[in-house]
Amino acid sequence: MGMFYPFTSDIGVKLIGVEAAGEGIDSNKHCATLSKVFQVFYNGSMSYLLQNADGQVSLTHSISAGLDYPGVGPEHSYLKDSNRAEYVNVMMMKLLTHSRCLPRQRE
Repeated sequence: MGMFYPFTSDIGVKLIGVEAAGEGIDSNKHCATLSKVFQVFYNGSMSYLLQNADGQVSLTHSISAGLDYPGVGPEHSYLKDSNRAEYVNVMMMKLLTHSRCLPRQRE
């Protein structure tokens, strides 16, 4: 849950999650689990999981260590299903380009 946890009960706070879209969510080289909606019963709870056409767990792609996991936890699944949180995805190159601009904007 990370930074979301302290704010989940505060309805005045809009929760927006950003998923790693790698080379694009149509490229199959991404980790944007909540953007590609495949709801399954997985690891003991209803959640979302990246799957291929045969229903098998898909490989993922991310330049960030730890983000290359094909599923999400039940808390984020609940926040999405209840419309408490919005999830967007950002492609790797767009993120890298804009993250280089941020320090320059702050000077």
